[in-house]
Order: sequence, then structure tokens, then C-alpha cells
Amino acid sequence: MTSEIASAGNTGAALVTGAVKRASQSTGAHFDFLMKMAARESGFDPNAKAKTSSAAGLFQFIEQTWLATVKKYGAGHGLGDVAAKITRNANGRYAVADPAERQAVLNLRFDADKASAMAGELANENKRALESRLGRAVTSADLYTAHFLGPAGAVKLLSAAASTKAADLLPRAAAANKPVFYDGARAKTVGEVVASIAKSMGETAKVISTAQNTNASETKSFAPVAAYKSFIADTFSAPARAVVSSGGGLSAMALGVIDALDATLMRDDRNSDREDRF
Repeated sequence: MTSEIASAGNTGAALVTGAVKRASQSTGAHFDFLMKMAARESGFDPNAKAKTSSAAGLFQFIEQTWLATVKKYGAGHGLGDVAAKITRNANGRYAVADPAERQAVLNLRFDADKASAMAGELANENKRALESRLGRAVTSADLYTAHFLGPAGAVKLLSAAASTKAADLLPRAAAANKPVFYDGARAKTVGEVVASIAKSMGETAKVISTAQNTNASETKSFAPVAAYKSFIADTFSAPARAVVSSGGGLSAMALGVIDALDATLMRDDRNSDREDRF
């Protein structure tokens, strides 16, 4: 059983890396950024499913964001027929008339190639929106903030004074993502929230960079702290939980990324209340 888990883990890592590389090439989105996103959003698990929101797949797209992105960009990635089935209602929400077809469209989030391609397109869209509104070049942390809160929420957060309470700016997002916006009962400032995101993205980048120079077959034992155990139990599928818990089959890169991530930012409700949906 251990050897089977190891084989599955290595195959999964190759699948994700290949999908992200192809998406980077087809969309122009930066490979390193997409890898950071996949690490933060799902721990490189294409089958990840959140328990408290509709977020799913390698990049944890919520349903509306996925439908909107496929509608806009699907045709450029072999999904023209799928995009044609998606309509936008008068209230601005995206829909698919047939329930079975709608579920089939949403299930594409579990396809690593398609999810990576749509993540690349969405990152480019967010980059354009942020640079236009902020009037400056954006960082990977800025782009993650847009993925997390939506462009409107990201602009509101990134434009505010550092001493402002972030929860006052984005009350509904804060209510859905308390560990990001609160330290216990104390509301974090904008500066603290932004710094935490930047620090976490930077740590992930360093781990990925270091691990790329490590033998891909190298593995090590992994004993996650309680916060990571809770995150793993709530977020990953049973096969993925078995791999993560045992350490079998995970490359040094994947294990290192999980070690480096800020657990308070890796919650399965992180996309449940994006500001641009308010």
C-alpha cells in the first residue's frame, strides 16, 4: 500500500507541474506564480474540495468565478462548446440551463490542465484590473489578494491606509475568513493583513526555488502540527490525506511548501465571500 501511495504521489506531482507549465505557456501567466497559487489553494491536489464553500480543484475556483472565467476564456483553450452553454443572467450571475450540464462544467475544475489554464487567464485579468486601478506594477501577493477577495476587494484593501482595520473595509469577507482578518478578538490592520499575505507568498516562492534544485525522488517524513492536520482533514480527499499524513510519495518541494505555508491563510472558506460578489 505504501508503494502505491508513493507512486500516486509522484504521478500527481508530475501531472500538476506539467499542467501549470502548459498553462503558463498558453496564457503568459508566470509559472512560479501559478505554482505558488496551486500550493496555497490546494496543496497541489487537483481533487481538493472545500467543505464550507463551493471552492474546488487545484486553484479552488468557486462556482461563479469558474463559470465566468470559462465563459470569457474557454474558447481559447478548447472549451468553446462548454462556454456556449454558459449564460449571464440579468442579475449578473452565470448559469447553465441544464443541471447535469452545469455539474459537468463545474467538474472541469478537477481537470488540472483546464483549471491551470483558467487560473492563468484569471491572473492576467486581475493583473490588468489591479494595475489600472492602482496605477503601479503589481506583485504576486497583490495578485493572490485579487484571487482571494476579487479585484474590487483587493483594490479596496491595497489602497487603504496601513493602520486601518481591514475588517472595517471588508466586513463580509472578514466574517467569512476570520483567521485572515483577526488575531483572536483583535481586528488586524490593513498593514498586517497585506504583510502576512506577502510573507506567506515569499516563503512559498523560496521553498519552490530551493526544491527545484533537489532530487525529485527525495522524500522525508512529515508530521504536521495541529493546525495543518485540521486543514488537511477538512480540505483534501482521502487519498491525498493518506499521502500527506504519511509523507510517502511527496517530493521535497511539496513537503517543503506545506511546511512553509501560513496555516491561518489556508482555509477552505477563503473564497466563500469574495468582495466582487457583494
